[in-house]
Amino acid sequence: MTKRIIKKLKEHFKEVLGIKTFPHSIALGFAIGTFIAIIPTFGFTYLIATIVMLVYAKESKLALFGALLLWNPFVLFPLYTLSYRFGDFILSGFPEVYPLQAIGQFRYTTLRFLVGNFIIAVFFSVTSYFILRKLVSYSKKQTFKSSS
Repeated sequence: MTKRIIKKLKEHFKEVLGIKTFPHSIALGFAIGTFIAIIPTFGFTYLIATIVMLVYAKESKLALFGALLLWNPFVLFPLYTLSYRFGDFILSGFPEVYPLQAIGQFRYTTLRFLVGNFIIAVFFSVTSYFILRKLVSYSKKQTFKSSS
């Protein structure tokens, strides 16, 4: 099963490379898709991605949706756990004063999760942009050399 998934990812990457766009456009589309996929959108991920595609014409739409497919719920579940732990680590020094215990606990948990998740989403988006831009530039150079 793992080999099949890797094969599909390689095929998708080749499709993305075959697009006649600049490496910046492909990397930007993937980075935006990564950010949208990682932040908790509660089922509106594809709607938000479609709106972003309509507003921004320069990014690669195929790369954006490729990122959404890559960051599926099976990959995101451990990342969400990491998001809470990271947010808890960052906000550990803030006092907790709440009038109602249940509301206070919900606010405490949600705030830590969202802060950690936002930082992780930005980190993965920026990192994926630079990595994918480098990979696409390198691959296009190799393709150009072999076709000459």
